[in-house]
Amino acid sequence: MSRLSALVAPEYLRIGTALLLGLTVAPLVGVLAATQPFLLLMALGAAAWVALALRGGDSAFFVTGMAVPLLYLIDMRSALFSQALLALYSMTFLHALYQVTQHPDARQWDRRLLIVVVGWGAVIVLAERALLNEGLSLKRVVTTIIGLLPYLWFALAAPRIATGSQARALLGGIALGATVVAGAFLLNSRSLSEGLQGRDAWIDTYTVIGSLKNSLGLLWVIGWTLLLGRGIRGGWMLRAPLLAILLTAILFSFSRSSYMALIVATLLLYRGHSLKLWIIAGAIGAFVLFGLPEAVWARLEMTWAPGRGFDPSAETRLDLWGAAVHAFLSAPLTGIGWGKFSEYLVRTGQAPLAAGSAVYDLGFAHNYFLSAFAMLGVGGGVLSIGVFLAAWRRVRALVARQDHLARVVQAVILAVLVSSLFGEPLFDPILAFVFLLILACLVGQESEG
Repeated sequence: MSRLSALVAPEYLRIGTALLLGLTVAPLVGVLAATQPFLLLMALGAAAWVALALRGGDSAFFVTGMAVPLLYLIDMRSALFSQALLALYSMTFLHALYQVTQHPDARQWDRRLLIVVVGWGAVIVLAERALLNEGLSLKRVVTTIIGLLPYLWFALAAPRIATGSQARALLGGIALGATVVAGAFLLNSRSLSEGLQGRDAWIDTYTVIGSLKNSLGLLWVIGWTLLLGRGIRGGWMLRAPLLAILLTAILFSFSRSSYMALIVATLLLYRGHSLKLWIIAGAIGAFVLFGLPEAVWARLEMTWAPGRGFDPSAETRLDLWGAAVHAFLSAPLTGIGWGKFSEYLVRTGQAPLAAGSAVYDLGFAHNYFLSAFAMLGVGGGVLSIGVFLAAWRRVRALVARQDHLARVVQAVILAVLVSSLFGEPLFDPILAFVFLLILACLVGQESEG
């Protein structure tokens, strides 16, 4: 009996389990290295990430914050992007489950913000997958569940994020990830090395990193705000070059909504600190006056001129805003349906003109809130506004308690709001996830006790 007990002792179980795993994993690694190197890389990355999460502390939060923006370095139209997105969603969900096991009791958290954000995400995901309108299928159910994983992470992990090191690690990861993406963009941008005209350079940016969108400009504004508003080791000696990279990328995004978001976020961040505000404004002004390329100036000058009025891009936005209002009024309760905006423009003859021809491939109204009301009806539109209202209410309460981190998040929320008035950044799955990570820093506040 004693020999049998020795065989099943814990130390023998551990050694036997390790040996069994080694004999199983080693051949699998060899096969993957020979046939599917990407899967091997993903597996090794997942193992490293799980090791960070199991160590506890701030490492997993930092890696999560950095990994999400890096998805922009993959062509969003490729199968590789879908695989990477699935891997990231799965890892963050496992991290949420680990957070629950480590902190089963989450106290003193803002339930209103959490409920509104999760409800908003569920509406967006369900509408995008057309789960109810086009009938149930196993594939559609699976893809819908995958799309909901970031919001499940938010519901499980956000109440367990305390103000302090974990939130700072999460925001620091986002800032570094945004800076890496900006650096990759600048290294690949032809508009930096060739004398392109304003409109040509603007269009050229859309082919730099896998179907570039205006949301990239907002990502860099978010990175700028997070770096500008929080201290990091090394102080300004380290922050200055990173901020210069982000500012250059913002200017070369040719996104006028990002320019406005940059201004309002910086003003809010340094409200009440006149000396710092003047220093930052002077640095930006000098950079713009002496470093801004002619192509960017041409893009800005295209917006409006006394002799011709608005440029085609601005006129198209005005036409789309009016069409979105009409679409909402035609179906205020249910909306016209997700992805049906182009079809609605064609059916009603409201497609805007460009170079004398109607433009039909416009999936949104270039305004996040109007698009939500038009396609999702009053429920989806109210939820889209409610996310900002709930987040703003929460962040103001924390700012009133002299929470510096909340002040930085407040500036980010304002930047996202401004950009959403001229585009649909939160319909982008990557930027929506970034926004979720930032809002998660507002939910759980252990220091309130």
